[in-house]
Formats: sequence, structure tokens, C-alpha cells
Amino acid sequence: MGASIISILKTATMGLAVVALMALSHSTAKADEVTFAGYTNGAFNGAPPNSNAFQSATLNGLTYVNATFSGTTAGGFLAFGGNPLAGVQNVDNLGAFTLAATNAAYSGNTFNLRVTFTLPSGINGGDTSVYAATLTGTVTSTGNGGVTIAFNNAPVLFTFSSGGVSGSFFFSLNNLSINPGQTASITGQITSAQQSSVPEPAGMLLLGSGLVGLAGVARRYRRRS
Repeated sequence: MGASIISILKTATMGLAVVALMALSHSTAKADEVTFAGYTNGAFNGAPPNSNAFQSATLNGLTYVNATFSGTTAGGFLAFGGNPLAGVQNVDNLGAFTLAATNAAYSGNTFNLRVTFTLPSGINGGDTSVYAATLTGTVTSTGNGGVTIAFNNAPVLFTFSSGGVSGSFFFSLNNLSINPGQTASITGQITSAQQSSVPEPAGMLLLGSGLVGLAGVARRYRRRS
């Protein structure tokens, strides 16, 4: 009778241990796709505001309007861009520029884009960042010329941790050129995004306590037998 109980306890202990190892392996090896959401703001030659409401800024006939965005990665990748709209808040790009056909020179001017992530939660260092671009170009009243908005295109690494989930992603912006009379959106992309669940400390402690308790019971039954 004692030997059979010990055998059962040994089997149960080994089973719990296997379950614990599988849980740990699954949480660290499985990388899930990441859902993103947020909004942008922009300003010429200064600091942009931080608001998800409609916002615009104008410099010598070049007008920026902000945007909201959302989406989930596929293979760790998510693109923002396209569908530029003039005079209204854009959706699923990073904002849009409209260039009028008026005499203007943009040498020495800058544009600052604020990107604020509302998802994922718990981004280390804060959920908002400002990216600077230089403006180059000349426009005449006859509609000749144009403007280039050139960002630093190096991908920036972000890490996040919240609610038992942690992960990371790279975010980068693309340069933009626009002719007089046109509207064009700012584009960018998320790359190498991944997230995974982290075992809850309380749950792992409870499981560990159970394993230790079962091992103790097995030893006592072994001594009695």
C-alpha cells in the first residue's frame, strides 16, 4: 500500500515538474505579434504639442496635419503611410503635408514630429518621442520646385513591459518629397516587433511550494515503509 502511494506521489511530482518546465519554456520561446496604436503631432522650428485631437502647423505655404494610427504586426512588421488627406486629421499614417504654389525657400528650417504610442503599454523611457527633420527646397508662384523633409532614418529600439507581457520593436521614419499643389503622407514602419508572456511570480512560487510539499510527503511514506 505504502509503495503504491509513493509511486503515485512520485508520478504526480514528476508531472508537475514537467508542466512547470513546459510553462517556462513556452513563455520564453513563444514570440507573439504586437498591436500598436497612437497619434502624431508636428511643429516647424519648435517643439510639437502632445494631443490626439486634430492639430496643424504651417510654414510658408507648407502645412502639416496630424494623424492617429493603429494596427497589428505580421511577421514582426507593420507599415504606416498612404491615404494622405489635406486639412483634416489623417488615419493610419504619421500625418500629411500639403504644399501650396507660393514663393518660399525652406533652407535652414526644421520640422519636428512627435510620435506617441498608446499601445503597447509600459514602453521604457516613456511613450512619446520627437524626431527632427531638415527642410530643403524652393517653390515659386508658378508651381515650380518643391520641398524635401529629411528625417534620420536609423531604426530606434523600444522595449516595453506591462501586465505580465514584455517585448521590443524598432521604429523608423522615411524621407518625404513633395511638389507644389500636392498632399503627401509621412511614412514609417515597425520592424522586428515581438512580445511574450512572463510567468507570474506568485503562480510560480505556488507551483514550487506544491512540488516541495509533494516531495516531502513522498520521503515520509518512504521512511514508514
